[in-house]
Amino acid sequence: MLHSMDNQYVVRYYQSFFDNGAITAVMEYMDGGTLAHLCSAHRNGIAEKYLAEIARQVLSGLVYLHRDMRIVHRDIKPSNLLLNKQGEVKISDFGVSGQLANSVSKCVSWVGTVTYMSPERIRGESYSWDSDIWSLGLSLVEAAMGRFPYPPPGSPSSSQPLGFWDLLDYIVEEPPPRLNPETSSPELCNFLACCLQKNPKKRVSAAKLLEHPFIKAYKGVNVADLIA
Repeated sequence: MLHSMDNQYVVRYYQSFFDNGAITAVMEYMDGGTLAHLCSAHRNGIAEKYLAEIARQVLSGLVYLHRDMRIVHRDIKPSNLLLNKQGEVKISDFGVSGQLANSVSKCVSWVGTVTYMSPERIRGESYSWDSDIWSLGLSLVEAAMGRFPYPPPGSPSSSQPLGFWDLLDYIVEEPPPRLNPETSSPELCNFLACCLQKNPKKRVSAAKLLEHPFIKAYKGVNVADLIA
């Protein structure tokens, strides 16, 4: 699958080889780490102008995957969004991606990182491209807050620490995470609400999200400014 992709917002694959019983893939070098690293370095959250630029680039990659390649990534999360010191953000790790035959096809397998899965995936229902939009929204909430937005399993900071299965129930049954409207712009809050709809039919597509006022509000932002 990787060898057929050619897009500036997807980490480029060069070749692979077999050596000493292991397959090694040679990929594009991204020297700025991952969005997960940025979240760890900015515990008070990443500024909105950078979030908008990160979202713009990831959405551009998702438009390519969803519309041109008919691919559901299935594992969008901060550690799979790579950066370089030129400020480019690219989608990586297609080990669990699924290719759909047409625009109405659905996936049914349960693969990917569970805590970033959309509610319909956790429930074991069929899903499509809109599941990636949920995962992106959750990743951006995490970047804005500086921490994973749900109480982590066994969290001592919670009055009722969640176990793993409790966390999955929480994601399915409770309202999606929201930012504090007193400290976050209405545009960002609305953008995330468009991503984090419990009903997948109500989620906005990657192409339409690129036209959202939050994305349009910032021009000339270089994510490289965040990278030490």
